[in-house]
Amino acid sequence: MTLDSQSRQNLGMDLPPEVADAVQNRMSHLRLSDSFETLWQRYQKYAPHDPKGHQPGFKHVRRKWLLVANALILCTVIVAGAWLLSPSVGAALQKSKFIELLYKSSGASFDNGLEQIEQQNLSTQTNIAIIDKDIRLTIANAFYDGVQIVVNYEVEFLKGKKSLTSDDAAVYYKLKIEDAQPTMMSTHVFTITGDHTFVGTTLINTSVLPEHPKLTMLVERIGSIQGNWNVTIPLSTEKTELLTSKFRPQISGTYQDKHFTVDEIIFTPVSTQLVVKNDDLDHKLFYWIKDDLETQFDSAGGQGGNGEARMNFGPLSEINPKPPFVTMMINGIQMEPGDWSNRDVLADYTGTVPIVLDGNNGGTIKITGVQFLNDTTIVDYESSDAVNQLPTLMLEDSAGKRIWPSKRAVRVARDKYAYSVQFPKLESGSLTRFVNMIEEYVKEPPKPMEVRIPLDWDHPRTTPTSP
Repeated sequence: MTLDSQSRQNLGMDLPPEVADAVQNRMSHLRLSDSFETLWQRYQKYAPHDPKGHQPGFKHVRRKWLLVANALILCTVIVAGAWLLSPSVGAALQKSKFIELLYKSSGASFDNGLEQIEQQNLSTQTNIAIIDKDIRLTIANAFYDGVQIVVNYEVEFLKGKKSLTSDDAAVYYKLKIEDAQPTMMSTHVFTITGDHTFVGTTLINTSVLPEHPKLTMLVERIGSIQGNWNVTIPLSTEKTELLTSKFRPQISGTYQDKHFTVDEIIFTPVSTQLVVKNDDLDHKLFYWIKDDLETQFDSAGGQGGNGEARMNFGPLSEINPKPPFVTMMINGIQMEPGDWSNRDVLADYTGTVPIVLDGNNGGTIKITGVQFLNDTTIVDYESSDAVNQLPTLMLEDSAGKRIWPSKRAVRVARDKYAYSVQFPKLESGSLTRFVNMIEEYVKEPPKPMEVRIPLDWDHPRTTPTSP
């Protein structure tokens, strides 16, 4: 499952380069906020791409997304030809920082929870390799926490390639789970690491799997070379099980004539999953969560169907690892794209702070610090209120180029909306302006319904909470 080179070139082909870049960046760096527009765009990114920039209506977007999710129940192919790497090669691969490369290649497209995999050594080393057509595919390690699967691998061209191109650095695959047919959605990032090698990370959201599941990657093509690199990967929650808490709230309610029940919420070191049972057959409702300090959880995808919605988010924050409750917000699609517009707010940077920018709904964003480090630029800011705690903040350099965050913002204080966010490395003299993209509404967005979910951390697994 990957785009061919022509498909990748066609993205935004009819747009001016600077507009295409802005659109791609905007879509890949969306964050949840209390504003409706951001939530609407969160789902819009799953829509099939139209090279002319046209977007289908939201109802069609959501429906197609769900059809894609259910279409990924895949067929069985016999796996053969796997062999184990030597200990020395395996150890070298184990030291590779796949998640660091993932962030460097994709920016803030993924939530920050993934970095816990390497920081806490939560993946399982596999070091299974397949050679075909003088290309070696090595599965270095795999992570599974009951919510999502992360597989890291390296590809080496053993003969015939002088220097890899982006067209070569692509793995085409299908996925299946042995003895099960779950709904799965996946994405991936590939990074060239040498003249003959590249690495990849595949992230998979899946429905409930059997105990001790085995994932098969059916790889039929690498770059332009057809072959057979099928491999089966054992998965285990052993490293995360004792660090995972599960709650069964069983809180029910009705919103817009739709009945729902908060069935389960799962907290792992890397992920949070919210499971809601509902009769929302036309998929008009969507959900997001915040903790008791109003810290919003990063969206990390999800899936739905057959009366159940499974939404994935980033993990609990370090400043509030065991909140007494979280709040689920529910909203429905009641607006059209023409009901709002975006406007850029600019502020010059002269080397001193604080700098105050206008935010949404009359709020403000105050830049309180800028650090120019060897490998990154760190910006500290404070928001006036919860609505503005995750602004669409950019930097602008002396050439007028706008720079997006390389990681999502992290809250650093309990008593105020203070955040720290990483950007790519900049020299201190090259930063000239801050840009905040705010939303202005022709029509007032609908207010979400809020459902408080109490959390008893002393009895997370066995004691259902009540409304």
